[in-house]
Amino acid sequence: MRPQYNNEQLILTIKRACSVPTSQFTYRDSDWVAMATDVLQTIVIPLVMATREEYFVTFEDVQSPVDGIIPFPEAAVGSKLRSVCYVSQPNPPIVINLPRIDLDVVAGVGAFNMGTLAGFYIQGSNIVLYPNGSVPTNTTIRLYYYKRSLVLAEPENYGQVQSVDPMTNTLVLDVVPNSWEVGMETNSIGPQPNFDITSSGYAVTALSSPSLILDSVDGIEVGDYLSEIGYSAIPQIPIEAMNYLAQLTAAKALEGLGDREGMKAAKDEADILKQSLLVMISQRVDGSIKKIVNPSGGLRLACGTWPRYRGW
Repeated sequence: MRPQYNNEQLILTIKRACSVPTSQFTYRDSDWVAMATDVLQTIVIPLVMATREEYFVTFEDVQSPVDGIIPFPEAAVGSKLRSVCYVSQPNPPIVINLPRIDLDVVAGVGAFNMGTLAGFYIQGSNIVLYPNGSVPTNTTIRLYYYKRSLVLAEPENYGQVQSVDPMTNTLVLDVVPNSWEVGMETNSIGPQPNFDITSSGYAVTALSSPSLILDSVDGIEVGDYLSEIGYSAIPQIPIEAMNYLAQLTAAKALEGLGDREGMKAAKDEADILKQSLLVMISQRVDGSIKKIVNPSGGLRLACGTWPRYRGW
């Protein structure tokens, strides 16, 4: 059997890191996963993002509205986008980057030179295409963004898929949590290596442990972990970051127990793991140095003639 990296294993690793007895009653599973979620979202994921190696990057295609105002994706970390692009051709895909225009520039643009700009500016939680007619209505805008990780689920609140019957939309799990009920929405996470979401929003229509019926099982495979929507049975980070997450959580737990000396030792160990992690996840393709390409340079499609080559 392949190694598992679920939250049950994470809790065991945390306990080993801070030498907390299995029988202790200070922290329950709900406390361990809550602390680990805090550390995951506030320390580990920002660290991985700081390598600028496209971890957690995904995209969402939206149709350009009449008013040119597009809300940020709900799952974007910090309401932050990687880039905004116009899909000029879907297959094979040709994606053209839209430049961000500073709001001061937009405010100072007169009617005489409005036609020379084509891009977007940010206003609150929205992307505003500028000018409105910079792309035709109902054409595809692709939003690349850093996807927020799901909240970690307690071990008793998820189950691993043992079999899938697509004819009847029936799943057999190793265990069906007692708290689950008909109508609950679910999501599933692939076991490894990337711990991606394989399904989301499928509702339970019937259950009888160890099986349950969903309104769809598309995308779900044997080995996936099923949990309530918004929760994950596995931290959605590179495998190499798992020990760093556990060590930081152990330091947080020791701080809560008032063990200042133990907390300091745990943080010192976490600093060592941090340096090792950065060595492993930085420069994802060692044999090929990342090129910095001028958006208007010779390596860009339609370079220097953006309005002319929009294809609209």
